Amino acid sequence: MTDGWRLPPSVPPFNTPVRVAFTILWILAFALALGGSVGGFYLRYTAPANNSQLLLGSRAGFAVSPSDATVVRFTVGPQAAGAGIVAGDKIIAIYGLPLPKRMPVNEETLAQHANDPAYITLGNLLFGTDSAEVPLTVRDRSGRVRDVTVTTGDNHIDAGARALGVSTRWLSFIDLLHVLAYPFLLWAAWLLHHRNSRDAVSSVLSLAVLLTIGAEQPSATLLAFAGVPRWLNVAIFDLGNVLLLAGIMLFPHGNLSWRRVTLIALLPVLMLLHGTVYQTFFIGFMVVAVLSLLRYLRVTDSSEQRQQIRWALLGITGYAMLRCVSIVADYMKWSAGSFGEQLLIEIGAGISFALAVLTLQIGLLIALLRYRLYDADFVISKSANVALITVTVAAVFAATADGLKQIIYNYYGNTDSEGPVIFAAALSTVLVNPIQDRVQRWSEQRFQRNLFLLRDDLPEVVRDMRETASLNEMLEEILARVGRGVRAIRGALIVNGCVMRAAGLSTDDVENWRTSGVAQDYKTDSCEPRDRQFPIRIPLVPSSDREEPIGYLLVGPRPDGSIPSRDEQKALKEVSESIARAIRTVIKREAREQDVAQLIADNATRIESLERLLGFNQTAADRRPKSA
Repeated sequence: MTDGWRLPPSVPPFNTPVRVAFTILWILAFALALGGSVGGFYLRYTAPANNSQLLLGSRAGFAVSPSDATVVRFTVGPQAAGAGIVAGDKIIAIYGLPLPKRMPVNEETLAQHANDPAYITLGNLLFGTDSAEVPLTVRDRSGRVRDVTVTTGDNHIDAGARALGVSTRWLSFIDLLHVLAYPFLLWAAWLLHHRNSRDAVSSVLSLAVLLTIGAEQPSATLLAFAGVPRWLNVAIFDLGNVLLLAGIMLFPHGNLSWRRVTLIALLPVLMLLHGTVYQTFFIGFMVVAVLSLLRYLRVTDSSEQRQQIRWALLGITGYAMLRCVSIVADYMKWSAGSFGEQLLIEIGAGISFALAVLTLQIGLLIALLRYRLYDADFVISKSANVALITVTVAAVFAATADGLKQIIYNYYGNTDSEGPVIFAAALSTVLVNPIQDRVQRWSEQRFQRNLFLLRDDLPEVVRDMRETASLNEMLEEILARVGRGVRAIRGALIVNGCVMRAAGLSTDDVENWRTSGVAQDYKTDSCEPRDRQFPIRIPLVPSSDREEPIGYLLVGPRPDGSIPSRDEQKALKEVSESIARAIRTVIKREAREQDVAQLIADNATRIESLERLLGFNQTAADRRPKSA
């Protein structure tokens, strides 16, 4: 394989133009999903006549099957039964016009026989909107032929529902029970995309959810009402399934291989299939996706990634099982023997479909939220800040204004002076910054504790360690606290041009990184999202003066490949000066201690030499002969 055809190791993050284009598409899909659901639900609620389309043939007072619309499965409401229609009757003529022995009713067949008088007549009976008496010629199971007359209209299914004790309003939503899961799914889609809009895998899964909601009922009702062609509605639904399967195959980190790329390239075939072949193809690729995740689970060594894949597998497996139940229910309802039985199957199909999508999203979200949604604490903290600051400032303003008004009233009587309001507004303005500082400090301690400890504790720790710890001990503690603070999977410290310490990889790996293309500008570029090894590079400058850094703090990505947030990068820059000063102090202290130790060693050597010399002289003196 030549270098020009070599696959990247994983799907790269969206660059700015792609991210902007994808975000525009995502916004349109979100608007379709939200507006289509609300609008379609409203249309179904205000147009109960659509209930007659719940059962094929119910406008004529009986139910038929799409595989052969000439066979009566059961009657709907008492009127058709009173006219003489019996389950098992075969319609052989309408208005005296003979019908073929078998007449399947689906989009493809209706399109092929658009000019066939028999299909036109049958279509008017099944889908017409006018109320009229229609003469039918039917043959019962014993072979007896008879003529009956039915009256078309929306009253049959309503009468059948009332006979079962089901409200007609409830009947309007009997096939829309999956809408109950839509608020959670829309929230999940928002999280999947906005937690990191450059991440291809989560963004594709998010768009898949939105397209599915935008093409399913009740959105399909709104699209039809707006004149959107049926083929476009189907294409949107199919595209959602294609993106869903592609996202699952790329989960969790978008790793690429030629086998995986080939499978993803085959997915658009789904948009050309229909019926049973479509469902078989879809389930087959779902099985392939599950097997791919199982294989990835076996070969990965990371405990976090293994747990992440297990949650995803739970969601995908639950989706596949419940989706199969929904598909089976959709097929079973055409063999139901009564109106009540078919309603129960419809309810089961709707609930199983809703639970299928819900289970899939819960599994993926737990995996992504637990291991990939690292900015959730930041969002919660900021929301708490805004809420508490607003409430506190409003309380100060209201209390001050009311208190001053009461004082003025007590001393001067009733007054319409605006002074209390102006003074309260001025006081609130003055107190905004102190209130904001206190609230921000509280919310960071509560919701961003790791970042709080990094910003507040690390400078104190290095100030303490610089007097007693060795350089290696202090660097190891710094990397450990930085890793916990921004949840980076790797880190390194370069001091005086040498890689002194590394976490999550070896120092040799860091040296190899320094010679790579993405690291050529690490001394001038503090953030490089394209660098998968060390996207954050913080210069360590010992003072605020303009001087050369004594080293660099290299910070790797999070476990999902995303880079630390802007707040985390800001915190790293804030503590970098304290780190640099501590490193410089330890280097000077160790150099001084080394000089002192060398001086002590030299003096000890001199003392030993002197002692040996003095000992030799004393021995020589003892050996001299003594005089008389």
